[in-house]
Amino acid sequence: MQLNAQQIQIFQEEGYLEIPHQLIDKDHLQELRSAYDEVFEKRSQTNGQGWRNLSATDGKENYKQQEMLQIMGMWEKSEIFHQLLFHPPLLNIVACLIGPNIQLFHDQALYKPAQIGGPVPWHQDNGYWQCEPANLVSIWLALDDADTENGCMNVIPGSHLVELSNHSRAKHSGQDLPALLSVDVNEDYEVSVPLKSGFGMVHHCLTLHQTNPNGSDRGRRAIVIHYMPVGTKNREGEILKHNLLLSGNNPYNL
Repeated sequence: MQLNAQQIQIFQEEGYLEIPHQLIDKDHLQELRSAYDEVFEKRSQTNGQGWRNLSATDGKENYKQQEMLQIMGMWEKSEIFHQLLFHPPLLNIVACLIGPNIQLFHDQALYKPAQIGGPVPWHQDNGYWQCEPANLVSIWLALDDADTENGCMNVIPGSHLVELSNHSRAKHSGQDLPALLSVDVNEDYEVSVPLKSGFGMVHHCLTLHQTNPNGSDRGRRAIVIHYMPVGTKNREGEILKHNLLLSGNNPYNL
């Protein structure tokens, strides 16, 4: 599935695109959910080994009250998530936006448990990454229905066309959230992007976005894959030549 000219134009102007067709079929979705739950079960409470609660504060007082759970590098922990990196519908979309030579920046699972799921404040991904050129894109895949009640994505359309915002350490109840950054935004321009399970959205690395807490009785499982064009440099100005090649050629890593 290729994006058409109108969809590409929408992405270029708005900095995100809700993908109108289902990316993951029913059987594939169930396999991903099972593998996702298995990885979380194995990694639970193993901070420093690929699992962390992004809602944990320095003082830990709110640690049990909210949980925004993250596992980085799902592709290294589960073969089905390794295979997902090469899923043609995903790579076809990315190729339409950044070209045929595509590397993985990284992937991550983001899980908001029912009733206690914590928020992710407004930010730009490249506020964390500091990559150049800032042409990375991310596909956010819903493994459960994601809506305004359980913490779907919210974006500020067109924010990728403005220079990188000044991010600061996120806080909760006056305490620092060591894992998270935040930036002030005008929420009058906020747009919510609810997604059915198996569907996804793609956004630019400079698009301002966030997710609200999950106070519903439904968990919200999501997987995000971050893609970069071959030749992207890290914050030290070094070409990320050793990252996994997903499509095309990488002349920097012969």
